[in-house]
This record gives sequence, structure tokens and C-alpha cells, in this order.
Amino acid sequence: MDSPFGPAPSSGTNPCAENNGGCSHLCLYKPQGIQCGCPIGLELIADMRTCIVPEAFLLFSRHTDIRRISLETNNNNVAIPLTGVKEASALDFDVTDNRIYWTDITRAFMNGSALEHVVEFGLDYPEGMAVDWLGKNLYWADTGTNRIEVAKLDGQHRQVLVWKDLDSPRALALDPRRLYWTDLDTTLIESSNMLGKRTRTRRAGFGFIKIINIDREVIADDLPHPFGLTQYQDYIYWTDWSQRSIERANKTSGQNRTVIQGHLDYVMDILVFHSSRQGGWNACASTNGHCSHLCLAVPVSSFVCGCPAHFSLNYDNKTCSGESANFVVKMAINRMVIDEQQSPDIILPIHSLRNVRAIDYDPLDKQLYWIDSKQNVIRRAQEDGNQGLQLYDLSIDIYSRFIYWTSEVTNVINVTRTDGSRVGVVLRGEHDKPRAIVVNPERGSVQ
Repeated sequence: MDSPFGPAPSSGTNPCAENNGGCSHLCLYKPQGIQCGCPIGLELIADMRTCIVPEAFLLFSRHTDIRRISLETNNNNVAIPLTGVKEASALDFDVTDNRIYWTDITRAFMNGSALEHVVEFGLDYPEGMAVDWLGKNLYWADTGTNRIEVAKLDGQHRQVLVWKDLDSPRALALDPRRLYWTDLDTTLIESSNMLGKRTRTRRAGFGFIKIINIDREVIADDLPHPFGLTQYQDYIYWTDWSQRSIERANKTSGQNRTVIQGHLDYVMDILVFHSSRQGGWNACASTNGHCSHLCLAVPVSSFVCGCPAHFSLNYDNKTCSGESANFVVKMAINRMVIDEQQSPDIILPIHSLRNVRAIDYDPLDKQLYWIDSKQNVIRRAQEDGNQGLQLYDLSIDIYSRFIYWTSEVTNVINVTRTDGSRVGVVLRGEHDKPRAIVVNPERGSVQ
């Protein structure tokens, strides 16, 4: 293999100044000579000068960082520039958006930009995660709450799928119509449809890798501490904590066993990023199956519409409505229902709770009200925890004592008296969404 460094520079010269040092992208000037580098998302090929967009690559996580490595060479172990990664126990991706997801539960683009917390409430220790790339749903298994849950990829419309008789759900995998998970305490591999209805159970084992079909086959044995696992084309890839390595072998025979990368501590999860792994089509891939909230693919009837926790499907089998519920205040606001078919309690995703002293619910407007005695305010949210209108801009009419304001999501200009009493909407746009606003009290106009 060629040296990663070019010829050492002569005194007073910079080899990168001429023809970019022969590098296709980045030329790095070092004492040993020049070294070619690649932007995030590209890989250096064997000539050590040319960067290409790889057809496929490995992603792996180690608690507080997520890295990528070439399938062809060891020269491309690169950290994705992410901030605040706390517990990346599991990974998955959505190839159409070029996003990665990990179990904080957070997502970002593959270059590390646009980091976004998808689920922030009601988590204990999520260890398994899987992306439904057709239905655009996110599934996760939490060993702390002993639940398997689902939400849209942006965290909306969260629902608990499996919560009964779960001991320690851990690893999670899916095809677009079935869900599979392991249970650490019972050493079982279980399966359900996307609605959470269990159908199959298999006994797992330790220290080896198996194919599960009618006749189970051992693919690799004598593994000291295998942990993460993924498959791509003809190979199966795994991590081993004792060997501190990522290895691969033929997926059917176990032959051609190779160490892909060594000297790696505590690799939590591993997967191969490639568009071919997320192909296919189902009814949920088109307009969300015309479902108002969740679209869940099932084998027989193609798909079923699903609802957020403690909501029920209406007679049209497309839309959802809330049920009567009780609200309980602890360190958060919990909603509880008495329903054998649903998880009994969930935490509402409400930010900035300080000291909730009193709470009440308006069933007509489906709004939840509470007193925050720490901030000395009365707040409200929708019954699903959505705090609705987030103010974008405001302006005061000093003569009439009105406050005119706009929100981030609506197409209206609202007006409220300075004493806090609501007046209403003064302008509703057909297509535009007013944002910045200023009142000219001298002319009596709003701009």
C-alpha cells in the first residue's frame, strides 16, 4: 500500500500550492509530507489521493460517539461531528432523508448537522431502535420502562405497542410488516406485527451467531463477547467487546472470517448504510395510508391506521379521537386511562414544568390547564401535551392597549388586551403565514 504521505517538502515550499498536491479534495500539509483528506461523507480510495462517495459504509456507536468506516479499507475511521451524544446504544437510519437516529432519542443528518431531539420525555434506558422507512415511523425498546413504543420519525403521535409480560426488551429489528426483539432476562427472541400483537417466540443463546429458520444453523461460534450485529450482501458483521474488534464472515458458511477494524472499545451497535437495505413499497409509503396519525403495515389487510397513546380510532378507521382520562402530577404530568388494550399511563411531552400545584381538564376544548406556582402563571396544553401556539413576534398598540402577535405555525394575526384577556383574530391569510409584525399606532395600521 502506498504511504499516506506524499514526498516531504523542500525547505520553504508548500507542495499543496501546486495542483492541490495531487489531491482530489483536501491537501493537508504536514512535516512528514502531504496527506490527502476527504470531506465528511466521502472516502479516500487506495491511491490515497482520490475521494469518492462510497456505495456503502459501516456505522458504529460507542456510547458517546458515532463513527463511520469504509467497507474496503481501514483508512476511513471517521467520527461524525455530533454534539451531546450521551448513550448511543442503538443506531438506525433513513436513507431517503440521509439521517441517522440513535437512542438518546435523537437524529441528525449524516454530516452531523441539524441535530434534533426526537423524544425527550418518558424514557428510562432505551437500548433498541428501528426505523420503519416506508411508514416513516420510529420504534424503540426501553429496558427501564419495559416498553416497546412507536412514533413518527419526528416524535409525534407516540404510542406504546408492547408493555405486558416484558422483562428487559433490548435489541430491536423490523421488516416493514413485522417487529422482532430480544429479551435479556428470558433469553427469548420475540416477534409481533406492527400493532404489537405477539405471534412468535424463539429461544436465543450466548457466545455464537445463528441463522433462525426451520433448522437453526450456527454461523460462528467461540465468540468471547459478541455484541452488535448486522448483515449486508454476502456477509454478516459483528462486534466483540473482548476482542475489541469489528469482524465479518460469510453469512451462510461462516467462512472468510476477517477483522475489519481492531482496537475499538465497547462498540454498542453496528449497521451498514446502503440504499438497497431500505427498498420496497407498501400502502403506508403513499400519503401515510390517508391515516390522520400513524400508518402501521400488517400482512393481511395491507395496513391499519394507528392512534397516539390513549386515543382511539374513529369509525372511519382513519382518524383518531381522545378518550376520557385522568391526569396525575408527579415530576411531570401523566395521563392515565383504564383500558386493558392500552398502556395505563404515559408522560405528556410538556416542557418547562417547575412546580405544578393544581390541574384541571376542559373536555369541550380538550385543553389541559395547570398552575405553575414557581413561575406564578397559569398554562395550558392540548390533551396530547402539545403546547400549541408558539409565539413568533408581537407588537403593542400603546393607545388601544392591545398586543398583536403571530405564531410559528398558524396563518393568522391575533390580538390580546394587555390585561391578558383574549380578543381574537384580526387577519387570517389564505396561503401566507404572517411572521414579523409591527403596529403603527399613529396611523392605526399593522404591518
